[in-house]
Amino acid sequence: MNLPRDIAWRYLKRPTDSLISAVGFVSILGLVIGVMALVISMALMTGYRRDLQRKLLGGNAEVFVYSVGAPISDTPRLLQIVRSTPGVAEASPVLFQHALVTTERSSTGTEVMLKGIEPWRGRTSPMLARIVGRRGTFDTAEGEAGVSLGKYLAAKLGVTVGTSISVTVPSENGGGLLPRTSSFVVTNIFDTGFYEYDARWLFVDLRDAERLLNAPGSANLIEVKLTPGASLDAVTREIGARTGHRYAVNDWRDMNRQLFSMLEIQQLVLFVVIGLIVFVSTFNIVSTLIMTVHEKRKEIGILTSMGAEPRMITRIFLWYGAMVGFVGTATGVILGVLVCFLITRFRLVSFPPDIAEVYFVSSIPFITRGVDLSVIAAFSLLVSFLATIVPSLRAARLNPVDALRHE
Repeated sequence: MNLPRDIAWRYLKRPTDSLISAVGFVSILGLVIGVMALVISMALMTGYRRDLQRKLLGGNAEVFVYSVGAPISDTPRLLQIVRSTPGVAEASPVLFQHALVTTERSSTGTEVMLKGIEPWRGRTSPMLARIVGRRGTFDTAEGEAGVSLGKYLAAKLGVTVGTSISVTVPSENGGGLLPRTSSFVVTNIFDTGFYEYDARWLFVDLRDAERLLNAPGSANLIEVKLTPGASLDAVTREIGARTGHRYAVNDWRDMNRQLFSMLEIQQLVLFVVIGLIVFVSTFNIVSTLIMTVHEKRKEIGILTSMGAEPRMITRIFLWYGAMVGFVGTATGVILGVLVCFLITRFRLVSFPPDIAEVYFVSSIPFITRGVDLSVIAAFSLLVSFLATIVPSLRAARLNPVDALRHE
């Protein structure tokens, strides 16, 4: 039997003063709101970072091998070297170039990024499967060269599946740059949720890109997927060593280091700022304890006169504050997780195109991690416990004679 805990629970469950009851409710409510805000904000940043990372890796690869300033001179040999590297599951050539697209609705032209990939990659990547389309090929059923583009770009160009478009790219010819133009049929309009792809990229078969750019058998980038569990750093170093460091070898972290560093800093700042709500809510706990000590001074005097030590009185109100902190923290965490689930389930946080252009994604999932919930709960319980120390010590110093004098 834990007598201080039982007495504290009785004080919390059955306050005799309506004002103290109201203040106690407000203190718990403030803690609930603060903890819930922390859970939601951390889930927002975690979900945004994970979703952005997933889409970056889904449409690209973990490692990139390329030649600085010029196309890769010997693509087949480089592919053989990379594919034989331990930890590499897939290596694919990519040909990309800035291009100008013209349609009946957009006769002045729209600047896009043209990317030629091998269609079979759609079988190994869910995101590329959306881009390639259900048929598994960019070409039409009649064998015409096809193109796949995102929903935002399709709306801007005013095209639908089956519409013909003209793609113009610069091409070297006799030491100068001359435009080369080819017609494509729109065979797929995709929605990846990644604004950069959905609004600015055209995807075509690698062979069609080679013909358009007059670069047969060439590539300006090798995208490398790793086997599960492979070390990203080890594979990157090994590819560099096997190619004699003649090519630049970077991983997705190098390509996006500044962006993800900024997101980590934002998450930390957000935790500190919203954590102040939890900190401020503890002042309500202090007020509740001080009022409870004043209300229960007769009972404290009786307990002390019966031989209760000051340490026991302190423990009663430490338990009281800890219970308030636990109830508020647990309720806040549960409500926060529930809100995050509902937001993610029904995609309540979605952006129009002009906002998606800024944040790179059209919607954000709210992902709650166990480690985040543990840190939030520990922080909330700690500040709640610290808030109980001064009122508890004050209760222990209460003179039983003074407490019973006017009773």
